[in-house]
Amino acid sequence: MTKVQMAPENVEGLSTSRRNLMRFAALTGAASAATLISTTSSSSPAHASDATSNVFPPELTYPTVNGPSLALWGSSSFEGAQADQGVPAGFNATIEALLHSYLEAPVLNFGRGGETSTQINARRGTPESMYKLVFPQDTIPASGSIEVTLASDSNVAWGGSTLAAGYVGGVPGVLVPASKDTFIFTRQVDGEAIYAPATTPASWFHSYQEMISRSSYHIIQIGRNNMNETEQIRKDTEHAFALAPKRTLVMGHFRSKSDSKDSDRAKQVSGYNAWAAEKYGELFVNPETFLRETTQESWLRYGALSGSGVWSSDTDRKAYDEGKIPPSLFSTDGLHLNGWGYIALAQMLYYKVTGLGWF
Repeated sequence: MTKVQMAPENVEGLSTSRRNLMRFAALTGAASAATLISTTSSSSPAHASDATSNVFPPELTYPTVNGPSLALWGSSSFEGAQADQGVPAGFNATIEALLHSYLEAPVLNFGRGGETSTQINARRGTPESMYKLVFPQDTIPASGSIEVTLASDSNVAWGGSTLAAGYVGGVPGVLVPASKDTFIFTRQVDGEAIYAPATTPASWFHSYQEMISRSSYHIIQIGRNNMNETEQIRKDTEHAFALAPKRTLVMGHFRSKSDSKDSDRAKQVSGYNAWAAEKYGELFVNPETFLRETTQESWLRYGALSGSGVWSSDTDRKAYDEGKIPPSLFSTDGLHLNGWGYIALAQMLYYKVTGLGWF
């Protein structure tokens, strides 16, 4: 089996072990750090007995898990959108890379930009959000690709951002969008044609990401792309949490750069965060509070965020007075954080998961 080598570089002679992370955060910023993540292939068994390594394409393979690991479930923020902005060239400020460096443990990045809470849950493997496929002639072909539709009782909608690895009837395949309301299922290993009648479990798509993360701890941030669907996001959060209720941390949401405290998105964000905080207690973490309040504390502002200039400008102070997150932590699109914002979130998540005793 091929193991993934993930070797973070030392920072000016400092190890990034748990023992030294406090010193690391206090004494250094991103300008003095470099993180190297190399992902080659996955050798973790997936479908009970018939999964093999190197079945899926490189973008859908993950670190080998042979001890405690952390799985990140979400959309573009976990995927790392705009993480290269603001920080020194070459510095990997994705949450995945930073947490791997901090924790010295495998981090499985299951972020996929553009997906709704239900689409994320389809990859998370919740029974309520499965891709129930309909194959032409109820048959998975012996090789190649085929256009499929969703059964009428599928609770997950078509999405233009779908990229999912999984198994149907023991056959490994990758699911991507085709034309509106249809997908392309590409078989990854040639073999015999398989009978998979619609409306039966034989045609259900079982997420490979869920399979390889069953021993992991999980962080879920779902619903950022459908914040207006309040009840759906809450149901999806409950379903995802229920899969591993003692090993799941719910991460709340944060508003965009231009959202005032009275905007619709701000109200949706604060409503969700308040609901999740009450429901999940210590298994909830609020990124908006961390980005607005904790980043002002000296240990973080002059430590890991020392090169960001956060809170040094009148613009940041004015934004705070208006109930916003400091603009210096946002990317140019105003929707995603920049590298410094991701560093702040990674610090938040590190202290939360270690505080829970997970690592």
